[in-house]
Amino acid sequence: MSPDNRISLQKLEVFSKVAELGGVRRAAEELYISQPVVSAHLRSLQQRVGAKLFHPEGRGIALTEAGERTLLWANEVLRGRVELEKDLADLSDGLSGFVSVGASITVGNSILTPAVIDFKIANPSVSVRLEISAVETALEQARLGRHDFAIVATGAVLDSRAFDSELVAEPPWAVIAAATNTTIPDTVTPKQLAKLPFVCPPGGMAIRRSQDNALASIGVTDRRVEIELGSAESIKQAVAADIGVAMLWRASVQADIEAGAVREVHVSGRPIRDKLFIVRRSGNRLTPLQKRLLDQLRSVIHERLGETTLTDSAIDDGVITS
Repeated sequence: MSPDNRISLQKLEVFSKVAELGGVRRAAEELYISQPVVSAHLRSLQQRVGAKLFHPEGRGIALTEAGERTLLWANEVLRGRVELEKDLADLSDGLSGFVSVGASITVGNSILTPAVIDFKIANPSVSVRLEISAVETALEQARLGRHDFAIVATGAVLDSRAFDSELVAEPPWAVIAAATNTTIPDTVTPKQLAKLPFVCPPGGMAIRRSQDNALASIGVTDRRVEIELGSAESIKQAVAADIGVAMLWRASVQADIEAGAVREVHVSGRPIRDKLFIVRRSGNRLTPLQKRLLDQLRSVIHERLGETTLTDSAIDDGVITS
């Protein structure tokens, strides 16, 4: 006879307690229910299992072989319920679960990686993935729902039909030159800047477009490109070799400037800034865990890069375009 699959958790709890205490009376007292109710649960469980679970032993009862096997199964089910309750509570409290974050290269390497590592150390039961890629890749993965959210630097217009966006910071660009170059003044005008040779990211990359948009805001619409390189480290090496000047986030070159590997060339007039967005697929609701990590990353970004000047921007307000 196959066991009835309509066995309730309550019957398993009563059965487990009777087996633990060795009698109906003690189990009834422990569970704050009457002895007839305990006995009824045991009779019903035996009928649904299709086997005798107890036999008399002295003044009490003991498990049969079928009862021993049933007890192992019952305890496993009850443990699973307790674990499920804890897991669900942890999910509700943001203490467990999975979160996938996309990031563009500079912010991912210089700011988010240490912050995500700290979050994981403080929350060992969570699963976190940080994928650092080109802006275009991070946005596409967010659009497809493979990232819960992405943090990207871009001057591009974000599609409000696809994304909810928050302008979270406006990181300052720093123009850097070789430390050994004495022909470039410490401060230049935008007109002078336009005449300098540049080390740039390849054309078509989001960072190149962001640089072009930032320069256009101070009247520099054309620049002399000496070499195109695809990473911040390779760009810094080319600058140190005096191939040209370059624009990188001040946060990513501050240590190099302080170490004397390169020097900063200040540009007169208004500051040159990039735009850093938190982006998620339109309508996507974050879990408590995802919200906790996002809040922590936002806090770290504000600490490192400063508050955005758009104080009324919020991720649920829709797209913010440059």
